Amino acid sequence: MLTKHMLLLSAGVVLTTFMSTTNATIRCGTSLISEGDSMSTVLEKCGPPLRKSSEGPARRPNGVPKLNAATITIFVYGPNGGSYQYLRFIDDKLIEIDMKRE
Repeated sequence: MLTKHMLLLSAGVVLTTFMSTTNATIRCGTSLISEGDSMSTVLEKCGPPLRKSSEGPARRPNGVPKLNAATITIFVYGPNGGSYQYLRFIDDKLIEIDMKRE
């Protein structure tokens, strides 16, 4: 009985590991981009975005950036098949891909 529980627990851990390591990926022409890619890689594969917005890093009252402050940039591509792709970067690293119909 204990062996059966250990087997089920092991299978659950392996399944959880595979589920948590999947990254969002989208196609740009004939190339693929994934979470973790750099901003320069995305620009190289997808070209310039339709829209781009950037904010940060947070600054102190004297204008100096706060310690460990990040720059957040959002690229918008599309419409592809009626949906827009929102790519969110933190310090030039792609961390989120979201698709929305508008």
